[in-house]
Amino acid sequence: MLRIFLIIYSLFLSSVSLAHNYQPLQVAEANYLAENFPLHLYIDYSKSMTIDDISELNLDGNNSTSRINISVERANYWFVFQMHNQSEQAIERIVKFDETFLYQADIYYRVKDSSSTKKKHKNTRWFHDQSGLAIPVAERNIHNRLPSFSVPLQPGEIKTIYAKINTEINLVTVGLEVKSPYQYAQDEQIEIAGYWLFFGMSLAMFIYNLFLLISLRDKLYFHYVLYCVTFIIFVFMYSGFDLYVIESASVHYLYIISISVSFVFLLQFVRTLLQTSSNLPKIDFCLQFLMALFILQSVVSGINTHYYYLIIYIAMPSTLFLLLVNIIAYFKKVPLANYALFGLSWYALGVFAVAGVNAGVLPFNFFTRYGFMLGSLIELVVFSLALAYRVHDLQVNKSTLYLNLYKAKYQLEKTVKSRTAELIAVNKSLQQLSQEDGLTGLFNRRFFDQTIAKEWMRLQREKGSLCLILADIDFFKQFNDIYGHQHGDHCLRITSALIKQSTTRSADLSARYGGEEFVILLPNSNAEDGRQIANKIKQALKESHIIHSHNPGGIITMSFGISAVIPDQNSSVEQLIKQADDALYQSKENGRNCITIHNESV
Repeated sequence: MLRIFLIIYSLFLSSVSLAHNYQPLQVAEANYLAENFPLHLYIDYSKSMTIDDISELNLDGNNSTSRINISVERANYWFVFQMHNQSEQAIERIVKFDETFLYQADIYYRVKDSSSTKKKHKNTRWFHDQSGLAIPVAERNIHNRLPSFSVPLQPGEIKTIYAKINTEINLVTVGLEVKSPYQYAQDEQIEIAGYWLFFGMSLAMFIYNLFLLISLRDKLYFHYVLYCVTFIIFVFMYSGFDLYVIESASVHYLYIISISVSFVFLLQFVRTLLQTSSNLPKIDFCLQFLMALFILQSVVSGINTHYYYLIIYIAMPSTLFLLLVNIIAYFKKVPLANYALFGLSWYALGVFAVAGVNAGVLPFNFFTRYGFMLGSLIELVVFSLALAYRVHDLQVNKSTLYLNLYKAKYQLEKTVKSRTAELIAVNKSLQQLSQEDGLTGLFNRRFFDQTIAKEWMRLQREKGSLCLILADIDFFKQFNDIYGHQHGDHCLRITSALIKQSTTRSADLSARYGGEEFVILLPNSNAEDGRQIANKIKQALKESHIIHSHNPGGIITMSFGISAVIPDQNSSVEQLIKQADDALYQSKENGRNCITIHNESV
């Protein structure tokens, strides 16, 4: 129905009897350049109209610009405009389309022909030049990867140009430009230089990581190398340079699936880099689903190129999701997540730019056309730095491991020779150190993670309630900045002692969660029990009267977030911690020095 409506609408517009109202392009300037200029556009959905049919139409009302977005409908697109050589000498102008995916790109204009006998156009005939993927580069009049045509103009001549295009690829933006030969050559040199700068740097990253792959034989580098290769292939095809090597439209269209395959390897690389299977298991399942989706899309596009446009609808939300995954990994302090987040931020900007301009939702400009290359180049460099840091980290860990093994062996030999009682004491001391935070004397994060997992399983069986308190010292960074880190450490020790005094039951656990943040685990307790403990700590901290000039109250205070739940199959430790964290965030938002219970708590 949509196609029938568009055909009827186009025929209606073509039947309107008005005079031509567009002005010819004044093209005599030596370095002339016209982009995105007004012209007439006619869309032939039947793909059956000839140049004679088009030239007989009255196209007033079919106004457009020389840059259009091609939709999913198959059609011939006719551009009609005029060029005026207002000078007194013959000139040549280049008419160029800036898209390599055009299967056909033809140009028509009338030239003198004394043998012509037609009354309406006596002594003239149609000049026809062809380009596009249907014509190999070597057989084009202008041997360029982009469809380009030379149009001669005599002094004072006004020439009407008819240009026809069609493509097997949909949801792309196509622009028609008119340039002087000098401007055409200059722009081509700049564009080629930009592309080959990208290829040079990308190949350097590829070769560097290929050597790392050969040396380390790590699957992470294998995924990254394949990602680099497939993305370079895509840009090579997207720019049209492959047409100088393989003059085949079907092969050029087939290369387009390389971007889908590239997304697959990028997703697999991120999975391996962030170790999502262990660090973020639920997210890891989503990433695997996206990989399967891209594989399916590449297969479908390989069978029928028409469905390539689906990648625009898949790539944009996938890139956004991938960015979100890295943000989560960053806040969960997953190793190398900071590198991945920074690199993918640039990549996401590039993907959104090129997908948005092809879908017609973003304006065409230099960044939206080529921004994906800049973004991907930054991403390639950042990822290579991340992998280089990983190599350095492996070397340091290896050296540290050897050193620790040597020390452990020496200590073991020395301990074995000494009394058995001394060995037991050392073992007890080591166990205590592995459970306690060295600065505050509270339990450390690792011991807390182990304990909450055990308590969760126990209370799930017993159907008891588990309460969690997250506490954070207000404006602690400013305290350190004003009074120094030694006073900051002293403040942490005092605060830790007050927390330990406020939890009297043997089953309760207090731990340093990180920095100035503390966590209190209260088995068989509800949210109100948590509030009482938090109030105790708050009051004790107030009575300790630790001066803090940056805090509104003039002394050190804490904010608390409380969550409680009866563990079951529909809840998790992560949800409990997140609820407490959300409540803590609300306390911060409410002005700090207050206690907030999560609204979903028991």
